[in-house]
This record gives sequence, structure tokens and C-alpha cells, in this order.
Amino acid sequence: KSASGEDAFFAATVGGSTGHVAFGLADGVGGWQDSGVDPSDFSHGLCGLMGGTAYMHEGLDNGKNVEPRALLQMAYDAVISNPRIMAGGSTASLAVVDGDGNMQTANLGDSGFLVLGPGKVVHRSQVQTHAFNTPYQLSKVPPKMAAQHAIFGGQAHFAETPSQADVETHRLKHGDIVLFATDGVWDNLSAQDTLGIVTQVMVEQGYWFRSHNFAGAETMLNESLVRSIAKKIDSEQHTKYLPGLLATAVMREAKRAGLDRRRDGPFAKEVNMRFPQEGWQGGKPDDIAVVVCVAVEDA
Repeated sequence: KSASGEDAFFAATVGGSTGHVAFGLADGVGGWQDSGVDPSDFSHGLCGLMGGTAYMHEGLDNGKNVEPRALLQMAYDAVISNPRIMAGGSTASLAVVDGDGNMQTANLGDSGFLVLGPGKVVHRSQVQTHAFNTPYQLSKVPPKMAAQHAIFGGQAHFAETPSQADVETHRLKHGDIVLFATDGVWDNLSAQDTLGIVTQVMVEQGYWFRSHNFAGAETMLNESLVRSIAKKIDSEQHTKYLPGLLATAVMREAKRAGLDRRRDGPFAKEVNMRFPQEGWQGGKPDDIAVVVCVAVEDA
């Protein structure tokens, strides 16, 4: 945590089953720093609790998988009742996938995810905002702070609940890529930018290839190579593990774009559209978290 910033992430098997996985991330709301609160306490606590709760889930024997919004609610309730987390807030975006490729997602705020297939964006989640750059967020506001705000005014803290998260269901195909990221990515990279980064990695590693047997040299999936992705990572596979390669490549490009004062990303374009008098140029430096899932169907 000491060097990880205000973003947090988790990935865990559900109930210890290798065929059921929960994963996601949270972006601590930086505005809490003005109140003397470390924003990472809330986001890291939330993700740690989501991962632990998923792993301890006991319903699989009865055919009941954990649902992402329920998982978020349980973690949120635990954060609210935890006296060591004094205050704070974060966005949240997570998924639960079962062994048949069924994925359910819950998204609250401006983090989010892409589903990518060979050479295409299959789906992109929608952001939830009150206004520009003001995302929906879970919050813990101590009674004393709320009372002071009611008397003296000051910065308002939005406080959504997990019940307000958007829930979606998807059926993943063999080789589909699910990429979750905080706004440190989405403010600097578009969906097409991200697809280009992913495509470069997938082609270089041989997982995607161009087929000239189809019109337009369609991008195809190397199904057998995807099926050979290791289920367990050892020291030899660590540097070549596909989800890690993809997450690292997207993170690096998002950081590069965020520090580039001459490259206008999605955030800069929206600022210039809404507030042209601001004259914003270049990227938006921010904390970055990326979690990647690759769907693999056993032979």
C-alpha cells in the first residue's frame, strides 16, 4: 500500500473454485485529502474486503454464485462499520465470472471496463457521473463531519450506495479479454487507443493473427495458443503471462499519455468541448489501476 497510490484492485477465486473468479478495482476519491483523510484507506479496504468475501463464499455447493453488487454491498457495509477506516470514498467496478463464461458486472462511478475480441471492441461500460469530473461514489462521512458541513458549509461529499451500481451480464467467448481500469486510463486513452495497445501485444505474442482468407484481412484468434495459457504462474512464466503483459502495456501507455502535454486524450477533449476558455492541453496525470481477465475455454 505504501507506494500504490489511491487506486486499489483485487482478484480472487470464489469459494476457492478455479472455475469461478471475482475481480475489480476502486479509485479512492482524492478530494478527501482536503479533510485530512487518506483516500487510499477506503479504496484499499473495499477491495481487500471484496476479495476476502469472494474467497470465503460458501454458496457454490448449492449452485449459488456470489453476485457482484451483493459482493460490493457486503464490503461496503464492512468498511462503514470498520472503526479503522475513519472516512473516505471511492468508485467501484467489478465482475464475477463462472466456469461457463457467464460474467456479471457492477459499475459505480467513472472506472469501468472493456470487453475485447480479436481486433474489435465488443462492449464498453458506461460511466456514472453527477456532472463533468464528478463521478458517483461510495462514501463514509463521520457524523461530526456531516454536522459541521450542515452548519458551516464546505465541500459536499456525494454518497451513493451499491444498490445504485449499474449491473450487466455478458457471455464471454473463448479468448475474450476483459479489461478493467480506473480513470487514470480512461481520461487518457479511448477505447480504440486501448484496443490498439492490446492488439499490438496479442499479435506480437501470437495470440491474434491476420487471416488473408477473409475480406479485409480479418483479425483471427489463435485458439490453441490461448488454451495453453498457464493456470498457475511460476517464476519462468511470470514475465510472459498474458494478462500481466496486457495490463502492463495499457498502464504504461496511459501513464505516458497522462504526462504528455501535447497529446489531448478523452479528458482534454471533453474539457475543451465544455469549457473552451480553460485551454486545457495534454493528458491528465492520475493514479492508474488495470486488471485484465482472459477467458479460456478448456478443450
